[in-house]
Amino acid sequence: MGMERELKFSIDALAAQQLPDHPIIALLAGPPRTWVLDSRYFDTEDGLLAGAGMALRLRQTGQGRVLTIKTSGADALGHARGEWEWAATGSGPESAADMLAPADVQRALRETPLRDLALDLDTLQARLRPVFGTRFERMAWTIDWQGSHMELALDRGACVARRGGATVQTPISEIEIELIDGQWSHCWDLAWALAQDLPLRLSATNKAQRASALLAGERPQAPGEPANLPPDTALPQAAQLWLSTACAQLSVWAERIGTGDEARDVHQFRVAVRRLRTVLRWLQPWAKPRAVRWLEAEWRWAMQLSGLVRDADVGLQVLDDCATRCRFAPEIASSWSASLQAERQRQWGTLRAYLRSPRFGRVLLALGRWSETWSPIASTKASAKLRHLTLGDLARRAIRQDHKHWRKTLAVCRPTLEALASGDSAPLAQPEAMADLHAFRIGSKRLRLSLERLGPALPEAEARRLQALRKTTEALQTLLGNWHDRQRLLGHAQLLQRLPDELAQALATQAQEALQQAWTLVQHHVCA
Repeated sequence: MGMERELKFSIDALAAQQLPDHPIIALLAGPPRTWVLDSRYFDTEDGLLAGAGMALRLRQTGQGRVLTIKTSGADALGHARGEWEWAATGSGPESAADMLAPADVQRALRETPLRDLALDLDTLQARLRPVFGTRFERMAWTIDWQGSHMELALDRGACVARRGGATVQTPISEIEIELIDGQWSHCWDLAWALAQDLPLRLSATNKAQRASALLAGERPQAPGEPANLPPDTALPQAAQLWLSTACAQLSVWAERIGTGDEARDVHQFRVAVRRLRTVLRWLQPWAKPRAVRWLEAEWRWAMQLSGLVRDADVGLQVLDDCATRCRFAPEIASSWSASLQAERQRQWGTLRAYLRSPRFGRVLLALGRWSETWSPIASTKASAKLRHLTLGDLARRAIRQDHKHWRKTLAVCRPTLEALASGDSAPLAQPEAMADLHAFRIGSKRLRLSLERLGPALPEAEARRLQALRKTTEALQTLLGNWHDRQRLLGHAQLLQRLPDELAQALATQAQEALQQAWTLVQHHVCA
């Protein structure tokens, strides 16, 4: 068994053209080697290998056919994967039985994780079939960087699959930096040097996953949230899992935003950023302050840019719902809706430009590297015991602090909620009162995220006791979010063009109703 260690990046067509002339390649690399790689991937009809986290590939190279079996990476980014490879003996052009010789399948069952499928040779041989393929040109350079030996490869081509009786394709435009010999950290260093000039976006999607999504008629999917960890999990292990998952999710959602036009992609991108910023806040007491400040500032910027698009998406939905519920004539909202749609397209273009920029590539790269190397440091005010923190320790500390902060924000905005519940709408015109409500909304969101991810690491009795609080903060977040969405929409109306009076009044009424419901919830579940 070998261990493949490589960094993978998405790169646009213009940057791919510029790469061969980059000063690092011109000064440190020899002449490139260029060849075409034609691969087919095999699986059973029910996706047995993919479900087990494996890929079986037969690749045509200049030296002949090579059979490769790979396993999933240890984390969401998949930088280190198990790899078994040898010269294949099969040579048939069409069927799985012809292309995969029994000797190769037998060897795979004997030497690779395929043996864990508990299938004999005849059964596996009969069930394997080609499911999709890739064909691309590879231009590769060998580089010695800081004493380490690595290969830098530029791959351009396409994933190919048969769907609905037709051949479908999706482009491949990637850079891979693979460690041949030396220190893995030097691959990150080389990538960082290239990222100063080129828009490299760290990718969590390999070619097989991209082709599999193509076969299913989908786009690449982001990994889900990690499973709950035991309370005695070392904090560095938990942090590395959270950070690598966030990095992989952000990479996928950024790609989807760049290649599509779905409101859901922007929403999920923001959810991933929000969870990441929560993790950064948890880790801040035990991390290098300068690194955390820089990451927090960069992701706040990403949140602001994506928020402009999200506001427009939500505004259009709220506007449509309001017009439907109140049975307004279509022309009442149509003109303003068109203005908001035009504003959305402008902000969408700005967000896309940012996600394709070297700036975004660098912050994603920094996060990916940090996810591998993070460990708590002992500051001048901390003791050596910080190095032995567990997830349970963090859970108790973070939930206690967020709960305390949440109750403070509730105490500040309580008079406003009480006044609104009694029918007094005057606070809605007071900026300070609105700022207090916004702080309570953010506090509810922060506490819910902490309870959601850290609650299971608390002692069982305490975790059960906090379940009701989690449900309350989730409901409050929804109600306060409804209020916030309508307030933002009314604010947009002042910037773009005046809303019809009937529509503005309906939005204001809905906003006040949401706050009244929030106050009722607070009375029943918090003040009781």
